Amino acid sequence: MRHLGAVVALQLITLFPLSAQPMIFWFNDPVGPDDTVIVEGSDLDEITSASIRSISDQPAEQTARPELALELLQRQKTSLKFIVPKDLGEGTYRFSLNAPAGTIDGRLNVPTVYWTQGSLGREVAPGGRLDIFGRNIVRRPERTRLLMIADEGGTTVTTSLLKGGLWRGSFRVPEAVPNGRYQLRLFNGDGADQDGVDAGSITLRSLDPKRAPSFDIRAYGGNGDGRADSSRAMRAALAAAAESGGGTVYIPRGRYLMSETIVIPPGVTLKGEGIDLVNLVWPDFPVPPPSLIQGQFRFAIEDLTIYASNHLHVISGGFVFRDTIVSNAGDIAVRRVRIRASAYRGQQDLETTIARMREFRQLFPGGGPDTIRLTGNRLEVVDCDILGTGNSIHLISASDAVISHNVLYNGRDGNYALRGSRRVIFEGNTVIGADLQATGGGITTLTRSATGSANIFIGGNTFKFIHGWDREAATSDGPGGYYHGHALSKAPNLIELQDDASPSSATADWTGALLMVMNGPGEGQYAHIASFHRGSPGGSVNLDEPLRYPLDATSEIVVVQGHENYLVVDNVFEDTGVSAQCFGTGLGHIFAGNRSNRTSGFAVVGLSYGQPQACWRVQILDNETDEGNVYRAGPDRDVFSNEAMIFVRANQTATGAGRPPLVRGVIIRNNRMRHDAQIRIEGFSTASPGIRDVVVEGNAIGPSRVGLTVDRGVADWLARRNLIAPRIQK
Repeated sequence: MRHLGAVVALQLITLFPLSAQPMIFWFNDPVGPDDTVIVEGSDLDEITSASIRSISDQPAEQTARPELALELLQRQKTSLKFIVPKDLGEGTYRFSLNAPAGTIDGRLNVPTVYWTQGSLGREVAPGGRLDIFGRNIVRRPERTRLLMIADEGGTTVTTSLLKGGLWRGSFRVPEAVPNGRYQLRLFNGDGADQDGVDAGSITLRSLDPKRAPSFDIRAYGGNGDGRADSSRAMRAALAAAAESGGGTVYIPRGRYLMSETIVIPPGVTLKGEGIDLVNLVWPDFPVPPPSLIQGQFRFAIEDLTIYASNHLHVISGGFVFRDTIVSNAGDIAVRRVRIRASAYRGQQDLETTIARMREFRQLFPGGGPDTIRLTGNRLEVVDCDILGTGNSIHLISASDAVISHNVLYNGRDGNYALRGSRRVIFEGNTVIGADLQATGGGITTLTRSATGSANIFIGGNTFKFIHGWDREAATSDGPGGYYHGHALSKAPNLIELQDDASPSSATADWTGALLMVMNGPGEGQYAHIASFHRGSPGGSVNLDEPLRYPLDATSEIVVVQGHENYLVVDNVFEDTGVSAQCFGTGLGHIFAGNRSNRTSGFAVVGLSYGQPQACWRVQILDNETDEGNVYRAGPDRDVFSNEAMIFVRANQTATGAGRPPLVRGVIIRNNRMRHDAQIRIEGFSTASPGIRDVVVEGNAIGPSRVGLTVDRGVADWLARRNLIAPRIQK
């Protein structure tokens, strides 16, 4: 056994150099002149000097650009800060950190790609759109380029930029491009060509030009007078389309009475003559079916209006037996559909209303039923107008989804939810509380079918009139996890768990869950679980990529359902509780360019939520708060009346020293808070600060009762260049 221990130790020495060579794990951007940069990593206390220079657009000028010395601020083992010199001007920069063991470099304002999403999800059609999301995606549109390099033959194809900004670029793929797999190379317009970055890969796939046959419901006995039951005709037309291998069931103008669930077979589109011309109407069921329209995969609903009274789910896609997800769920589209479904319609007596509310709360404790509920890959809900009894839209374990330009009315106890989903574009929607008990919604991992949520774009939406529950317009949520304890590196991608795993793991399968190194050697790193192997005491995990810095027996980790890379940008929030919030686990989020009016503002909250849930590397940039006075808007439920806030909190309960922070690496920059609004940062514990490494700079805070508050539970914070109006005294 002693010999085996020596072999393991030798392997670790080989795999992980033990010299104090500093490493960089993360730094914030975008930044400009006189902005502060946080650098997170390991052994950064070994850094003795630093310099920076701008990167020229012309390669020949690169070496001629002068190096400017940097003053190192708040240098610690795991972080340091510096300020970009005013003399550099806008653009991209290269910084160097010097230590006795060598020099490490970083490039600021080059693209950091979070994800790529094509018009067909992980694929794109010739002439289709390709979206790139992340940081610094498009800085100078006239010079931005996205290249597609073919795996076979190496042919390079140049796409055209449709629109773009710091967080997203939309590109058009040329029509005459061969099918196949392409590597993507992105240049954001700043710097030279060699400053482009790998943007992942995409598969080009031509669409089948074959015209699908059409089946007119009238040919099967359908009658649009609103009185004759057309359910049998609908069944017959759908069956004919299915028998032909797919097609379109066409519904001419009229009002068609349905008395049962419409089941759409794979490959079939249910299409009306127009959203204003075709009504599908259901009676007031004493006992409604599980859904009014359902399908499993490869189906679409277009150009019609749905009316219903007592109902459960209206449109359900990708499920069988109510909640079981079909293995090949996906390729589902709902386009130009209006829904008006209310179980409280008409002159109901009080007893009937209360009975229905009680029944819904028993069936759907989390709010419901769902007006549209979908799961699977390649989902689309576009140009719809949706009102139902409960939740407006509910995505469960979805991927490559587009929810765009809809009006979403949340009903009684209702919300919208993106649950355990990845690569979702939620843009241009209007989310409205249609009932005084309606709430907002957000992104959750409250599901047994997903180990995390990642890569969500919430942009250009309007959220308003949200008065029920916690009133949250766009929040993350998801308690619990898989493991909290000590861990030891056995190899760069093999971690041995030194303590017992959680007896009630969030999901049975850990694959894809997020591992975060919270404390001790290697802290600040993260990776994802490739596989979990049970053992004593806690088993072991293989990682999807190696950790760069080894963990020893004192290292402390958590394994949780991740919340990663949420881009909440350019939205309008009115009469809600919190506008945008990271509640619990969060990594890499951006809240930028939003406008808040009579909301409680923007929040980042790390806490013990079943187990420690940390929020790392969140940037709150360029947001505006107009009217700041709020009433029963949170983020805390017990707050009666308050000012709007940019609110960073770690509910650190540790009283002894040496406990890890729950929030780290937060940038609050260039926000405009016109009046009755404040910035509040609370880490609570002085012995073990709950928050570490926060920069508050360039913000304008109008007249308020607080201005800026930072408590003693916040370590290594920096406030500069803020304009804070005199406090309101009465």
